[in-house]
Amino acid sequence: MNKMHLTEEETLLIQWIRKTRLSPAELMLTTQMLCRAARGTRGRQQCVELGIQAWREMKRTVSFKTCVEESLKARAHRRPRTLGEIRSVSARMMREWPALQGKMMRSLRTEDCRAILSRFPTPGGMRKARVILHGICAFACRRGWAGGNPVEGTFAPAVIEKKIPVLMPEECGRLIRTAQKEYDGACLPAAVLMLYAGVRPQEVRRLRFRHLRLENGELIIPSTHSKTGGARLVTLQPVALRFLRSFRRVPPDTFICPKGWERKWKEVRVRAGWNKSRPWAQDILRHTFASYHAAAFRDYTALQWEMGHRDGRQLRTRYMNMDSIGRKHAALFWKGRERQYERRSLNINQNGFFG
Repeated sequence: MNKMHLTEEETLLIQWIRKTRLSPAELMLTTQMLCRAARGTRGRQQCVELGIQAWREMKRTVSFKTCVEESLKARAHRRPRTLGEIRSVSARMMREWPALQGKMMRSLRTEDCRAILSRFPTPGGMRKARVILHGICAFACRRGWAGGNPVEGTFAPAVIEKKIPVLMPEECGRLIRTAQKEYDGACLPAAVLMLYAGVRPQEVRRLRFRHLRLENGELIIPSTHSKTGGARLVTLQPVALRFLRSFRRVPPDTFICPKGWERKWKEVRVRAGWNKSRPWAQDILRHTFASYHAAAFRDYTALQWEMGHRDGRQLRTRYMNMDSIGRKHAALFWKGRERQYERRSLNINQNGFFG
């Protein structure tokens, strides 16, 4: 029997197949796939190059759990409350869907994100979960662990904001007088800043007396103390300055909120009349400030700046309650003349007009 004479190319091909340990069937299947995918030598080379690149990218990823841990490390400079929320919400995601812990970030799909978010039944909870999940996936994209953010394809549910009441001038006066009286007035500066300057409760806890510029009628809120991360200068109206000037000799590095603030502030509210039968509404002082500012000054751009909002949408839809107040109420509020308001209310009840 004559020996088969192989060309040099055929010999090299056989040697290569033996090295790669590919079976003839595997080699044929791979060749068929390449021929179907592209025509011509150059096209098949491009298919192989792109396939190798995609395969390498696919291998460069981490699990969801690892991504969360690395994301928290990268955000170590953020406030403890923010980090606590990310930890809590991501832990709930992995608890509700155990397979998520080992899920590779590059294989996370939009339908997976929808399934994760569906475990948060309330609109507010789902919106918060979506923000946190979006941040985790965005971090994975920046690190090269994912090709795109799958949360982009999900929709945040609309949250219908509840109407938040506004304090009437006599209620503001009662609250301020109680803050003056209790604990030697230690809670008064914080109460004044929340009511007459619209400072957020979380922000006022971080402020010190050195942030007050009483001679200029201003309050500085640094970016590290602001909820949104942007610094702002808040105007201190005369009514606020009238209360704050008595604290001008307090050491600058003293916190505006006294030690035991939460307990003391709750006690002040209770003694001012807010209890179980008349609960305190969250952010009521900020809403009161915004409503009276809008009614008195009619400058929504300035109010947006004072509130620290990025745009005016939230201000229009959530913060201004104009149903129960007018410009006369606003004038009394900014003068701090709640007792005059009480007398005028009495005249309305008796005579039907302002006396």
